[in-house]
Amino acid sequence: MALKTDFVDALFEQKKIRLNENEDGKVTPVDETEYTRQGDKFGAEHINATNEAVNRLNSAPIRVTLAAAGWTGGSAPYIQTVQAQGIMAEDTPLLVSQLADGAPLDVQQSYSKAYSIVAAGTGTCGAGTATFKVYKKPATDIIVGLKV
Repeated sequence: MALKTDFVDALFEQKKIRLNENEDGKVTPVDETEYTRQGDKFGAEHINATNEAVNRLNSAPIRVTLAAAGWTGGSAPYIQTVQAQGIMAEDTPLLVSQLADGAPLDVQQSYSKAYSIVAAGTGTCGAGTATFKVYKKPATDIIVGLKV
């Protein structure tokens, strides 16, 4: 979803408001300003869309598991599509490590090797899915994060 990015302010020399007296004794303001340019309206729909976009940026990465046995293809590129709840087709997420803090050295080494293979490949998103293409199959299962 693309957010509107070309809002313009109203341009005028001086704001002019006339107060019309109603039959019930109350008044109604009437804008009589002479505008050189009308401005855009910015309402709840716009701020809600903006807030949703900001909230997605501040959310935790979407974790996906790429199984070593899940890669398809007899030769490169090898492909694997996984469920990625919350991903949208128009997303272009960043791949982020999900290696546990304090992982033992052997786990860090195998994770680093698998992660570098996945990071060197390509990826695309669908509605709730992520498809990865790599040119060498990782030897181990790996959990990666997708940061939208």
